[in-house]
Amino acid sequence: MAAIAPASSTDLLDLVRKSNILPAERLLALPGADALPREPAKAATALLKQGFITKFQATQLLAGRHKGFRVGPYVIHDLLGRGGMGAVYLGVHLELQRKVAIKVLAPGKGEDQRLALERFLREARAVAALDHPNIVRIFDVARHNDAPYLVMEHVDGETLQQTLDRDGRVPFEVAAEYVAQAAAGLQHAHEKGFVHRDIKPGNLIRDRFGMVKILDMGLARSASDKDKLTEKLDEGAVVGTADFISPEQAINCPKVDGRADIYSLGATLFTLVAGKTPFDGNTTQKLMQHQMKGAPTLIAADATLPAELSAVVAKMLEKKPGDRIQTAAEVVAALAPWTGASARVLAGLSRTAAGQGDSRASLGDWSLNGSSSRLRTDNGDRSSIDAAALDLTQAGKATAAMSASETARSRTPAGLPTMAEREEREEREPKPAPKNRNTVFIAIGLAGAVLIAGILIGWLAFGR
Repeated sequence: MAAIAPASSTDLLDLVRKSNILPAERLLALPGADALPREPAKAATALLKQGFITKFQATQLLAGRHKGFRVGPYVIHDLLGRGGMGAVYLGVHLELQRKVAIKVLAPGKGEDQRLALERFLREARAVAALDHPNIVRIFDVARHNDAPYLVMEHVDGETLQQTLDRDGRVPFEVAAEYVAQAAAGLQHAHEKGFVHRDIKPGNLIRDRFGMVKILDMGLARSASDKDKLTEKLDEGAVVGTADFISPEQAINCPKVDGRADIYSLGATLFTLVAGKTPFDGNTTQKLMQHQMKGAPTLIAADATLPAELSAVVAKMLEKKPGDRIQTAAEVVAALAPWTGASARVLAGLSRTAAGQGDSRASLGDWSLNGSSSRLRTDNGDRSSIDAAALDLTQAGKATAAMSASETARSRTPAGLPTMAEREEREEREPKPAPKNRNTVFIAIGLAGAVLIAGILIGWLAFGR
């Protein structure tokens, strides 16, 4: 039966009651038709201002729709996005009043629907296996009217693609921190045996506090030999996004590993900083260029950018996986000169096996002693990185207190200095002079001179 738009405020209130949008106590507080403007649109505006309905709900109700607002215990408040596999909605749990993102699989039939369902459930399994602050968490997977849906963490923010669309480009220091956070999340996923395979600005979302989280594990591939699902689903298909796809993905290589994500993350960093993707053209041309053409460097796109950062991006965008930065944790290490002691990066890396350790050193100390001093550029704009610069032996130890660092800012007991106050106090306190090899040699030389002088004096006084 076709939806019939309401002709009066009475009709609109009837639709609100049928929709199950409001819990019982709010339904009792709903104003009567006599307290609202007669015109449905004006009545909807009044209900919106009073907090009874949302803008999305008002649009649907004014179109005569009263179904589809409830998914299990959740009420749909807004449409967040729509894609080929389905739609993502903002939902609120009626009892807990917790906001979530609900991904509902689009209806369909035949083999395509079977594959879509398999990918959908694979995303649920992939995300459920991961627990990291830089990866969007999944709370539940269920069915509503035979339609599968995922209940995921809601991130109040915008994707980095939305940031690019609005601002054109991102300052390189900010972009480096965003990518370092994403790399920390990828390190966790790779350690758990998952490769994302579709890293791009649109799949990285930043909340209003600056925390970046990875979205959309629908293409995630398990590295386990026991899991043949991905191999069956992706047989003969190229997966990924043309602007950011790795060369090995572009030819549907069956042995794709975490280094494919590093390439895509490098293309993402290039795009954020340069304000454009590495390659231009149609989809086929882009795929060919990822295969055959050397990626442009950041300093070629903008000569004012740091050559060292350009070197890092160039290393991430090497054609051969073996020539790239090898792990996501090493990407964090390489970007340390521009992320400093970022609590968000530190917290993310500390939740990985590579970032475990017991040193009290910060990532800022690591960046001063690590990769930044070993970066070099060869032949002008062609960049490379000393492999020793990416050694994580010390990096892992340097990140033990990361996750606690951000918590400490908000949980410091009364009377005790906060983390920021302690850092400021340490900066004011005089620091001991550094001990180095030259100081030791000088001390030994002075001691020897004193000894020789003593022997000479004794010989003059008594030896004769």
